[in-house]
Amino acid sequence: MTEISIFLAEGETHVRNAMRLMLDYQDGFVIIGSANTAESTLAQVCQNPPDAILLDWDFPRVNYQRLIHTLREHCPQTRLVATSVKPEHELAAHQVGTDVFISKQLPPDQFLAALRKFFGM
Repeated sequence: MTEISIFLAEGETHVRNAMRLMLDYQDGFVIIGSANTAESTLAQVCQNPPDAILLDWDFPRVNYQRLIHTLREHCPQTRLVATSVKPEHELAAHQVGTDVFISKQLPPDQFLAALRKFFGM
């Protein structure tokens, strides 16, 4: 099975650590890095584009349209997975060009199932 490389772009340390812990024990996924700001995410993923970025849709003071455009420009093959505890962010995430939205409120097994479904696993 090919592993999907994932970059965690998550502003909250405890959420980022929980996602890392959840994904570290799953076959098929490998975490290649993480960041707690949009700027740090761009600096890291443009050097070594992952297969997917789990992108926190709750970063403070971020112009997501510009962020998504920049990510698409520098990492055209990378899949963008918007994540948020606010379901009302789903429409905005799709409108600016993310590939999928997954709620952080889902229990871990459902979050993983949604991620696996998205990747056809």
